[in-house]
Amino acid sequence: MTFDSVIRSSWLREIVRTSVIGPFMDGFVATVAQVGYTAGSLYGLVLGATRFVRHLRDAGVRDAALLRDSHVEDFLATLPTYLCCNGYRMRHVAGTRGAHHLMAYLRAIGITPPEPRPVRPYSWVLEEWVTFLRQHQGLASASITMYRGKVEPFLADLGGDAAPDRFTTLTAERITRYLQRRAPGCARRTRKDLVIALRCFLRFAWNRGWLARDLSDTLIRVPCFSQDRLPQGPKWADLAKLLTTVDWSTGQGSRDFAVLLSLMTYGIRASQLVGLSLDDLDWRASTMRVPAAKRGRRVEVPITPAVGNALIGYLRVGRPKTAERRIFLSLDPPFRPLARGSVYNIVSQAFRRAGIVTPHRGSHSIRHAWATQAMAQGQGLKTIADLLGHRSLESTRIYAKVDMGQLRMVGLPWPAKAVQS
Repeated sequence: MTFDSVIRSSWLREIVRTSVIGPFMDGFVATVAQVGYTAGSLYGLVLGATRFVRHLRDAGVRDAALLRDSHVEDFLATLPTYLCCNGYRMRHVAGTRGAHHLMAYLRAIGITPPEPRPVRPYSWVLEEWVTFLRQHQGLASASITMYRGKVEPFLADLGGDAAPDRFTTLTAERITRYLQRRAPGCARRTRKDLVIALRCFLRFAWNRGWLARDLSDTLIRVPCFSQDRLPQGPKWADLAKLLTTVDWSTGQGSRDFAVLLSLMTYGIRASQLVGLSLDDLDWRASTMRVPAAKRGRRVEVPITPAVGNALIGYLRVGRPKTAERRIFLSLDPPFRPLARGSVYNIVSQAFRRAGIVTPHRGSHSIRHAWATQAMAQGQGLKTIADLLGHRSLESTRIYAKVDMGQLRMVGLPWPAKAVQS
């Protein structure tokens, strides 16, 4: 397949052929065509790459070896945006994918050199701390990502002072001013995580001898008490409406139906759902091995008849023919494993179509409703904790506060004198 066979406009073909990218367009089209895109998706991707080439021509780029990520960013800034169903604004998909795919192809064939990662003064300090968290503290990848995301802006704010030989100039007042700038507009939990991450880094810097004194204790803790709130989620009786919002006879509907039913049946996280593999299904024993999450335990659950039928329907009708072992895949080529953000979109759109009003509309709200229902049915904390994959019963104990039946049994009668008065 060639560039001319996809783009019919002689005017566009002339522009691209006479550009610095022209000699490579046939190879680019042949490469992306092997991925398995539909005709419409392939046309949109190549058309987006063509628009990127026109942008490079207008920008005066005369050598493909001089292309940088900044050229892609400048091009994306010119694309129109549209409002998604969840309230987020996104750039034009065809142009975005076309530019990124073309840059990746040019780098793969050695025309455009790889973009060197910017080296900042604090980079090695940050990496040494992250290595300490991973190897000595044993933190999970998600926790390390959270800690890094909180501390890196702080080091960037320090500028030239974010170096071991300059950390001695750091004062508690400067840290406090930084927190006062960042804290407004953040939720209480976010402020607490920011303080915890900074205290952890400052304690590490003190132990390494970079600070004149230990500044970790100068940060005021954010009051955020355990079990101080009720779990916020939809009512269990309303969740059945979610299944009626998808047409399970179509490919997308069969996938979304299986996703929703699996979340409702097992109360698993989105990360566990997208991590499910065909190898985790034991049809003979009617069991499914759910991947661990947050350094928890793998859980083996029975495949209920409803979930089994939904999975079989999806595997037969909706799942693309591919060698990928993950169960839930995207709808468009190259059929990558479903992302956690896509699970959120599936669930939130089902909530919107069903007209269910709830503070949260993601997959975790289904998990809350599942745990609350299990508690109301008389399941023990240990059983629910095992099914949810919690390592500690304290994580599960919050659902005891919404078990009205059990709470009424332990409630004391109202004093008679108070009633008479």
